[in-house]
Amino acid sequence: MSNPYRNSLILISDPYAQTRNLLSDVLRGARFDNIMHAADGEQLVHLTEDYDPRIVITTSRIPKLSGLEYTRLVRAGYKKVPRELSIIVMTNTPTKVFLDIARDSGVDEIIVRPFTAQAIIDRVFAVLDSPREFIDAATYIGPCRRRRTADDYQGPFRRFMDPIDEAEGTLPWESESARQVVRMAVQKISEGVADLSAGDRKKLREVFMMVKETQAHADETRDALMAAAARSLARYIQAVGAAGMLDQETVKTHIDAMHTLGMLPSGQHDAREKLVEGLQNLVDKKLGRIRAA
Repeated sequence: MSNPYRNSLILISDPYAQTRNLLSDVLRGARFDNIMHAADGEQLVHLTEDYDPRIVITTSRIPKLSGLEYTRLVRAGYKKVPRELSIIVMTNTPTKVFLDIARDSGVDEIIVRPFTAQAIIDRVFAVLDSPREFIDAATYIGPCRRRRTADDYQGPFRRFMDPIDEAEGTLPWESESARQVVRMAVQKISEGVADLSAGDRKKLREVFMMVKETQAHADETRDALMAAAARSLARYIQAVGAAGMLDQETVKTHIDAMHTLGMLPSGQHDAREKLVEGLQNLVDKKLGRIRAA
C-alpha cells in the first residue's frame, strides 16, 4: 500500500516509551517513515520549533506542558511554529467537559485510550486528507469546530462525540483493529522480556507497564479473559520480579497464551477460559514454591 504522506514528519509525545513505540509501530505499518519522539512537554516544544512537524500526537497529561496547553501555545502563535499545525491529543477521560475544552483550545482530533490501531490511522489521515478550514478570529483560533456534512458522504464519522461503529452481535474485542492492537502489545511484551537482564529494575518496570496497558485495552474492549491473562502475568512479575530473575518459561507460557487468546473468537469461550485457568494455576504453583522455600 502506497502512502503519499510517508515522508511527512509526525512528532509523538508521551511520557511512556512503550506508548510512543506502540504508536510508532502503528504508523510505520501504515507506511509513515518519518517519526520523532518527545518524552515531555518541554522537549515537545523544542522539537516542534526545530523540526517543523506536519502532525503532532500528544497526550492530555504530560509532564511540563499538557496537550491542551501545548495546543493553546501553538494556536496563539509561538515563535515560527505554524499556528495551523495539525494536533491530535490522546486522553483517558473523554468527558463532555474535556471534549468541549479540547475543541475550544483548537485540537484537530481526539484519540481515546486505550486506542485501536485503526483509530490512530483514521485520525492521522483525517487531518492529512480532509483538513478543516482554519479559523483565525478574535474569540477562537484553530480548525473549524463544525464538521462538514456533505449530503453524499457515506463514510464513518471520526470527529468529536461521534458514535462508535460496532457490527451487530460482535463484541468490541473481536474487531480486527482491537485484535491488531493486542497482537502488537503482546509482541512488545515478548521483545521487552527478551532484552531483560537480572537486576534491571528499570527494564522490568517497563515490561510491567506494557502488561498493564494490555490489561487496560482488554478491559476497555470487554475481553475479560485477555484481561485476566494480563493480570496473571502482572501478578507474577510483581511477586517475583523484585526478588530475582523471572522464570522465562512462565513468562513465555503467558505470552503464548495471550497470542492464542487474541486469535480465538468468542465462540470458543471454553478453550479461551481453559487457557486462562492454566495460567492462574501455573502462577499459584510458582508463588507457592517461592513461599515454601
